[in-house]
Amino acid sequence: MTSLDIGRLAATASWHWVAAALGAAALTYVAAAFMLMGFVPERLPLWRTVLVQLAASFVKLVAPAAVGGVAVNTRYLQRSGVRPALAVASVGASQLVGMVTHILLLVLFGFLTGSTAKATQDLAPSRTIVLAVLGLGLLAGLALTVPRVRRVVASRLRAMFSGVVPRLVDVLQSPKKLSTGMGGTLLLTLAFTLCLDASVRAFGGSLPWTTVVLVFLTANAVGSAAPTPGGLGAVEGALTLALTISGLTAETATSAVLLYRLLTLWLPVLPGWGAFAFLQRKEAL
Repeated sequence: MTSLDIGRLAATASWHWVAAALGAAALTYVAAAFMLMGFVPERLPLWRTVLVQLAASFVKLVAPAAVGGVAVNTRYLQRSGVRPALAVASVGASQLVGMVTHILLLVLFGFLTGSTAKATQDLAPSRTIVLAVLGLGLLAGLALTVPRVRRVVASRLRAMFSGVVPRLVDVLQSPKKLSTGMGGTLLLTLAFTLCLDASVRAFGGSLPWTTVVLVFLTANAVGSAAPTPGGLGAVEGALTLALTISGLTAETATSAVLLYRLLTLWLPVLPGWGAFAFLQRKEAL
């Protein structure tokens, strides 16, 4: 997984599914924009906010994904006239709701996948994935027993979520804003899942929809926790392992993951750099 075999992908992929995966990958930026806009009481222009999310895709290659996205969005809100403390609180609110939603969806689709597996007399994929998630949770818990790690995590959480509750109260007073934020959060998961599913189908693979959702949610959690830019290495390994466990051949799983990461991580780098430079010239970042 250390390099992309573009020639092999081009020779073996079904291009109509590649196009579908590309469309889903593009949709993630619109979803991320709605997610941010929903948790900011102030009015934000849609397409400029979409450009900010594209710019964040460039920044996340030089910083962990969560940190880079938070910094870019916070800077954007400040440039849009939101006071610094409220900008941090708004981004923190969107991150907190996204994290809670992610956990709830992980539990829900873990249960649904288990139920589907029972119907097909095959429990292995669901149980293994759930055990992997539990193992990751155990490792995270053990890491938090180290005082230095605990202090770093606590300081980052305080910085990210400081003032979040009052900001959420502001959003809750506007049903339109709340529906925009929650809709964007769910659409973001849907778009990434559609991209992964289309990437799998591009190489002749097929998995139940609930399984694809669970695989994405699990790998995304691993990538968010990884200290590498964009979750490099961790996401690829988690996706390939989970897809293989779920029933794909190693070759199909590897090709699907390469295509998925090409579309969601590497392909947006150049347009992301262009968006970042443009927004800086316009003094929006």
